[in-house]
Amino acid sequence: MQCNKLNGKFLKVKAKVSGFLIAKVEKRNDLEKRVVVTIKNKKNTILTSGLQDLLNAFQTYMSGVPYKGTSASSPGIAVTTSSGQTTTLPFYASPGISVTSNSVILSFTVMDDSANSYTATSEQLITQSAGYNIPIATANLSVTKQSDEILTLTWIITITISTSGNIVFIPTLTPQGAGWTCGNCGGSCGGCAENSATSMLPNACSQCSPLDLTQQNPQSSFITTQLFEDIFYNTYSTGSSNSFTAYVGTTLYIYTLYCFSYFLAGFYQGKPDFTSSNGSYACETNSAYLNPIYIQIYVPSTSVAYMGVQIEFTT
Repeated sequence: MQCNKLNGKFLKVKAKVSGFLIAKVEKRNDLEKRVVVTIKNKKNTILTSGLQDLLNAFQTYMSGVPYKGTSASSPGIAVTTSSGQTTTLPFYASPGISVTSNSVILSFTVMDDSANSYTATSEQLITQSAGYNIPIATANLSVTKQSDEILTLTWIITITISTSGNIVFIPTLTPQGAGWTCGNCGGSCGGCAENSATSMLPNACSQCSPLDLTQQNPQSSFITTQLFEDIFYNTYSTGSSNSFTAYVGTTLYIYTLYCFSYFLAGFYQGKPDFTSSNGSYACETNSAYLNPIYIQIYVPSTSVAYMGVQIEFTT
């Protein structure tokens, strides 16, 4: 991409990624009593290459960019034993999610209730994104499982969010919507400050009124939990080709040519969606209403061509 695209008006967000692995071993015959025999935990190592691959995959499902990173055979937690054998245990369910005022916490759980006996010496967390299985963290937790025991592993990933400037983090435990409901949709986009933005946002709607998070947060910029949840784990496929996202190293950009004061990015009916609006008129790719919503950027006026958000991931 052209470097000057990343010299626009970008609201900055930092996301520090950390985590640890918990191992629980239970006697099979004591399940009704849930007697815990062993609980161990250890901090993990977040892979820089894994973060880069996750951002590559985010582009793949948001903007149709080819995925060039590493892909394992299956998602889950890969366990290497003292004998050198590696087995990937599948996730027990979709990742659990919790939030605080400044963080997103994802928990990935696997279970081995087989009659196998072994000592696990190292582990690797492999998440799923855009159809690819991406190793993102490693740990060296030693835990022994006997044939009459069940091993449960839970990998906790915490993304701590800090913002600067005029953008805030809104914790959204469940997917939330934002944007506009419009009385008249049809025709092509017009009126963008940067005229070439009309081809990026081809559809037009008028007689628009704000809904949900946009109505609750007028003339403001925010980022939601759902963006980080979908970056670190999703079951989406490749999206349609567009130029609304980019990444450099472990920094993600979601941006557009300046059209109107609002720019939103998210999903609508399973498809990536991008919208720009002045509050009563909207230009969009799929719908003026996005659910779930990832970001809302509000820039009343700008002297630079591009606007958006810059998210820097660190460990």
